[in-house]
Amino acid sequence: MAEGNGEIKMEEKQSKEEMEYVERTEDFSKLIQYGLDEKVAAKLDEIYKTGKLAHVDLDERALDALKEFPVDGALNVLTQFLESNLEHVSNKSAYLCGVMKTYRQKSRAGQGTGTSTTPKAPDEDKIKMILERTGYPLDVTTGQRKYGGPPPNWEGPTPGTGCEVFCGKIPKDMYEDELIPLFEKCGKIWDLRLMMDPMAGCNRGYAFITFTNREAAQQAVRELDNHEIKPGKNLKVNISVPNLRLFVGNIPKSKGKEEILEEFGKLTGKVNTRRVYLPIYLYLPVYLYCNLRVVAFK
Repeated sequence: MAEGNGEIKMEEKQSKEEMEYVERTEDFSKLIQYGLDEKVAAKLDEIYKTGKLAHVDLDERALDALKEFPVDGALNVLTQFLESNLEHVSNKSAYLCGVMKTYRQKSRAGQGTGTSTTPKAPDEDKIKMILERTGYPLDVTTGQRKYGGPPPNWEGPTPGTGCEVFCGKIPKDMYEDELIPLFEKCGKIWDLRLMMDPMAGCNRGYAFITFTNREAAQQAVRELDNHEIKPGKNLKVNISVPNLRLFVGNIPKSKGKEEILEEFGKLTGKVNTRRVYLPIYLYLPVYLYCNLRVVAFK
């Protein structure tokens, strides 16, 4: 047993010596000074050397999260981050935080925490061609892939209510490289947001597409609702209803309905109460001049 312990100590010593001999960037010492474990700092330093991430890309939130992470977990997270396609990731610090959040969720759910595999990756060549043709940006986070918004050199108003459509029943292995050509046939796209499931590594089956005008959105509903995107796979497309409901909590129990309405009226104008449930709680879906529904909870 003693010999076994001795061998383990020798291996740890050898590993430490190897880490010391590796040439580090000038940012390695900053990571150590910040309080990161030496192994985690070394892994980050390796990523810095690849050019996929720079020290200035990480904010305090990401560094603090890494510092609080278990060492093995942090190393796994950084490995996943390194293996990710970061070409369209504009905020790498937020993306890293998203990878850490997903890792925690998988750990709590008892799922494997290895590198997630996507059933089918987007066709980068097609995406590149689309971006070059339209001049639109593509921003990728762990929760969504956003294309556009606003179009290049746009001088018109921001699209209002009725310009956005909801597209459901999207095959989980489909990306914007297939959706954009389909929807732009109906009109000029303002932006397209494909919702992603970081736990599964694929899309959530739905997206929101905003057009520059209502006519294009209505045409998308007419032409693409129940459209067979793949054999046996039909899309569900309808005009998106914006969620304009506001929840207000921590209202003093001494405040009555009239006082609450008066306070909101100072900011928004006339408030018309639709439903009130008393005495257990106060539920006020109200309509303002701008059709904003306000929910006050007592």
